[in-house]
Amino acid sequence: MIKEQELISEFQIAYDHHSKKNFNKAEILYKKILKKLPTHYDTLRHLGILYQDQQMFDMAERYYQRAYKTNSKHFSIYNNLGTIKFLQFKMDEALKFYKEAFKMNPKFVPVINNISAFYHRAFCEDECIKFAKLALSIEPNNLNAKINFAKAMSINNKNKESLKIFEEIVEIQPDTNNYTNLGTAYRDTGEIKKSYICFTKALECDTDNVSAFFNLSASKLHQPNEASLIEYEKKLKLSKNLYQPDKASIIFALYNNYNKLKNYEKAGKFLLHGNKLLDKWINSNINNEEKFLDEIKKIYTPDFIKNNSLVRNIQDAESPEPIFILGMPRSGTTLCEQILSSHSEVFGGGELKHIIDISEIGNTVGNNMKLINSYKDKVKKMTPIVLSKKYLDYSKKLKKLTTGHKFVTDKMPHNFVLIGFIKMLFPNAKIIFCKREKMDNCFSLFAHKFVDKSHGYCYSQKNLGKYYDLHLKLMDYWLDIFKDQIYILNHEKLVENQEKYSKEIVGYCGLEWEPECLKFYDTKRDVKTASNEQVREPINKKSFAAWKKYEAYLEPLKKSLG
Repeated sequence: MIKEQELISEFQIAYDHHSKKNFNKAEILYKKILKKLPTHYDTLRHLGILYQDQQMFDMAERYYQRAYKTNSKHFSIYNNLGTIKFLQFKMDEALKFYKEAFKMNPKFVPVINNISAFYHRAFCEDECIKFAKLALSIEPNNLNAKINFAKAMSINNKNKESLKIFEEIVEIQPDTNNYTNLGTAYRDTGEIKKSYICFTKALECDTDNVSAFFNLSASKLHQPNEASLIEYEKKLKLSKNLYQPDKASIIFALYNNYNKLKNYEKAGKFLLHGNKLLDKWINSNINNEEKFLDEIKKIYTPDFIKNNSLVRNIQDAESPEPIFILGMPRSGTTLCEQILSSHSEVFGGGELKHIIDISEIGNTVGNNMKLINSYKDKVKKMTPIVLSKKYLDYSKKLKKLTTGHKFVTDKMPHNFVLIGFIKMLFPNAKIIFCKREKMDNCFSLFAHKFVDKSHGYCYSQKNLGKYYDLHLKLMDYWLDIFKDQIYILNHEKLVENQEKYSKEIVGYCGLEWEPECLKFYDTKRDVKTASNEQVREPINKKSFAAWKKYEAYLEPLKKSLG
């Protein structure tokens, strides 16, 4: 019988081809080894890695499982299984495998890096930076650890430090991924020109880099070349194993580019194609969304809110007060926050996950009935003592963000689901509901590719129209309870009369007027939403009725919105 040590040289040759991205040759050689010894652990595991590198995730998982059955006591296979689950968006399973690998070998830097990356995607600031620091303490020169630490610093409101690290990383290794990371950091901090240069260099380093192509297409400084777009169309057709999110990124990038070229016929076809692809991949259930929002009304009745509201101010006097800016995504929440954060007493907190986390709801969109019923049980256990602790936890998180500001904005749009919970914790909370003309709002959503599997309702015109209607019905419910305690900011009115409505929202928040709020586009702060370039410009009407250019493609949306 052939022994593992007899195959070392053959495995090394296969591995060398794999390292050089000679995937076909490596695959042949790996499989030759498995014919001789089907239980060769390293070959099974690396064949899984090879398929993962080619985005053939089902095949990768198959070989990882075979490696696991061969040797379930080696920590490396748990890390591989965690990664494949992470790439498949099976997050609970991914973390379980990662933690098992970490438990088996707490100094294994690849899994520590993966755990940090996991928490970055989940926006868990404390855990993300904890594991990033741990990786660096073990291997100070590990480049992936430095990248993860820069990303961790970014979500921990240490953006200048994060940017500096990304700049250093590009000096060490100026490749497509590092230029893309630096370009994103520049864009978030308002350095639009530097961002554009980085995305351009990223694409020059690797024309197949999907993220670079998509980010460049979204830059207002980018002027596309039609000949190069035709090449990407060819690549799209020829790519057999392209990962669905990456495929969608290319399609939406083509939409962005043809839209800039005012070729609305081609742009419209790519717009429909990209949304159809993501709708099928995500398979969002609008009936669950409707049931979920109906249950929210049943949970947070006027009597329940009144009987459980915290009646005394237990907040630390040094902690800033929250201003909740909410509504549908793409409804003007970022613009509203930028105006308010231009005030000397307001810090722009961005899209904070804190209320979602302390409410224990899990998600405010994309829930199923099991999660909904679980949340109902959690709410029943929220005694005044529990709520007081949640109040203080939230206040503590706000206090970490800033010093010296009276208010911090929290502009997570889907917090509109949790207004009942917010008013229980903060009976006097300032809440601004951003409302935009329905076709403008929905088209802006339909024309945007969101991160990962978020906002799945957006990719079907029928579902999108229905969800917009559901959000209005829930807001009508809250407005009936809280009336003028919630300020309704009409986006179109704000754009038409900037000064009047800017003064109104500042006054509503109990602040004295400051003229700087009119020059919000000059405010130097990080903006990490899809509107990060728009809010660097003065108010304009460019987005008004933008959907009319694509009216011929939007009949299902118009019908759904009535």
